[in-house]
Amino acid sequence: MRWSRNHLYVLCALIGWLHLPNNVWASLENSDLVNAAARGNLSQVKELLSASGKNYEIRDKDMALITAAQNGHENIVKFLLASGANANAKADKGYTALMFAAQDDRLGVVQALLTVEADINATSNNGMTALMLASQRNRIEMVRLLLATNADVNATTNEGITALMLASQMGNQVVIQYLLRANAEVNSQAKNGVTALMLAAQNGHQGATMTLLAGGAKINTEAENGATALLLARKYDHKGVIDLLQKAGAK
Repeated sequence: MRWSRNHLYVLCALIGWLHLPNNVWASLENSDLVNAAARGNLSQVKELLSASGKNYEIRDKDMALITAAQNGHENIVKFLLASGANANAKADKGYTALMFAAQDDRLGVVQALLTVEADINATSNNGMTALMLASQRNRIEMVRLLLATNADVNATTNEGITALMLASQMGNQVVIQYLLRANAEVNSQAKNGVTALMLAAQNGHQGATMTLLAGGAKINTEAENGATALLLARKYDHKGVIDLLQKAGAK
């Protein structure tokens, strides 16, 4: 299908919004250990793990770790890791403690997890990574840390979406700069043909558009439905982006 003035639709709808589940242990019956970790009660966590006759299942420890990571309880994360919790355990939909900590900007927690070699490039069921989540949420220092620890800058979701695309969709200009410096593929296309430049243009992000153009973004690339960055900017009447694209040679 080709685009026309009377037949336009939103690329954001094609990509969709990728979110983490709000309650990682919703499918589990909360144990005392998980509840204590959620509250940040280190003394209770220690007491429960050392109590005679109480042998917590490995899954309880792992879910307590994920819960503590999500809530930013660094001391509990370190204690649970030392007590045998699996740094790469996954909650519902395949999310790890590292992913939750990265999206919520828990730098200390992420550093603790990386110290015990948590998989920095682990993927959720839909292919999201910690770097993608941090990039989408504009967690600048987190992105720097993950890139410095060899996160895969060009990993893709099941739909071919990259960290650069997510940052561009949100207009996170500084994150885009860091990703490009780490050799993010500026012209990568998702399965539907969308590029980072199209997403920045569609959402009216002038700074992101300039940064992507300076990074070598191809200006007239088409998505599978014929959409281009300029068509999208015109559709949503983003005059500043339209001017940028036209000056750069968009047709």
